[in-house]
Amino acid sequence: MSMDALYLGMDAGATKTHALIADGAGHVRGVGAAGPGNWEGVGLDGALAAYQDALNQALAEAGLTAEQLAGGGFGLAGFDWPSDRERLGPVLEQLGVPDPRVLVNDTDVALRAGAEDGVGIVIIAGTGTTVAGCNAQGERWRTFGEGVEMGDIGGAADIARLALRAVARAYTGAGPETALTQVYVQQYGASSAIEMLEWIVRGQAPRPHGALAPHVFTAAEAGDPVAQSIIREVGAALGGNAAAVARRLGMEAETFPVVLAGGVFRSRSATLVGAIMAPIRAVAPHAHPRILETLPVVGGVLLAMEATGVDVAPEVHRRLAEEVQERLG
Repeated sequence: MSMDALYLGMDAGATKTHALIADGAGHVRGVGAAGPGNWEGVGLDGALAAYQDALNQALAEAGLTAEQLAGGGFGLAGFDWPSDRERLGPVLEQLGVPDPRVLVNDTDVALRAGAEDGVGIVIIAGTGTTVAGCNAQGERWRTFGEGVEMGDIGGAADIARLALRAVARAYTGAGPETALTQVYVQQYGASSAIEMLEWIVRGQAPRPHGALAPHVFTAAEAGDPVAQSIIREVGAALGGNAAAVARRLGMEAETFPVVLAGGVFRSRSATLVGAIMAPIRAVAPHAHPRILETLPVVGGVLLAMEATGVDVAPEVHRRLAEEVQERLG
């Protein structure tokens, strides 16, 4: 493919869908942003509408039709099981983007966005969490991303729920006193811990949600031992899953990045990163953490380039990451 070829990347998640068109030199030609694109939440028709909306915006800016693209890399939330290829493949067909079309889970585009050669492990911790990896042979493995019951813990919602547990245990005396009690009482607008707990139990107030997680990090940074233990607990869970992925992919002796993506990592918590890396380094001592500083949709473009035979140079990756951040970050 020439440097004039244009490539599409798409990242469709539970809250937003991004489309990005770039040339072979890593310059952004068009971007688009739409609503939720996870078909499990919005249905196949809703997902198609989000994909099409984001794509049309990017095409309009680039002055293109879909047929003029050289290929696309699609990272789709909800692409979780083998049967989903038959389900989502026909949806992508309707976009009119030519082959090659790379269809992966949205975790895989985040990994490709954060790793120079696409080899490594990504931990996505937003509201929920998923861990995925790719080895030098191109083999992929990931956790289910379906919450505590399926083995994933460490998202913002988990942190908020663990903090509620700590507040309840402090009230009953089963656990130590914690600054989180006053934090939660204030956030709920209650007059006391028992009033807040009654509201939650009786459905008069919602269960804790991910928006409360930053307060747990703040309490931990201020020195609250209970908040610190929550951060270490979720870090150990995330790191344990990442270590399992590394073992499954035979990456124990390799040097690779552990890409940290999602809102939980906006905290820049050294306690969290340290807790994550401990179990990983016990298995893969040459692994190193890297907070994702650009948007995952970059990975979709890189996968599209590589599918057409392009060897992506580091400066192309860097330029694309910087330009996208300016446009969509």
